[in-house]
Amino acid sequence: LMVVVILISTAFTYGIVNIDHLVPSSRLGKAARDLGGTLQRLRGMAVFHGRPYFLEYDLDEYRYRIIRPTSKAEQDQGLDEWLETAWFDLPEGVRFEALFLSADRDGETSGQFRVEFSPTGEVMGHMIQLIGLKLPESRNKYTVELNAITGLVSYSNEEKSYAPVRDEFEFR
Repeated sequence: LMVVVILISTAFTYGIVNIDHLVPSSRLGKAARDLGGTLQRLRGMAVFHGRPYFLEYDLDEYRYRIIRPTSKAEQDQGLDEWLETAWFDLPEGVRFEALFLSADRDGETSGQFRVEFSPTGEVMGHMIQLIGLKLPESRNKYTVELNAITGLVSYSNEEKSYAPVRDEFEFR
């Protein structure tokens, strides 16, 4: 019985050691999916409520937050016209690498930036690169891209350069 207990505990310990390298990868993927879900939700909320919404990135502190308009009832209570939610921090070991706001600009690596979601469904298309600090270089990047025309969010774990879809449809 003791031999069986020792074998099971050894197998369990070996399994935990091998699973530990998967945690940073899942944190990076989850951070990308959470951000993408927030982008899609904000676009829908702006259209549904007929008022602009904003997402504010803080590249230095590795976080983002929603800035939303107040309702009529909230304004009657004396609240400002805009409410800022609490910051959403990126998970441990995940950082913003760069924010690309347009194809003709270099990626921003520091500062705070706001992206507007219009009540007509228009959105400022952009791409943000996330990096996992504790991952091998071949698997440490994740890109979340918000398409300016369709409002769809796409994900990629490959190195990408920012070229908005709008450029593909320009007449030459």
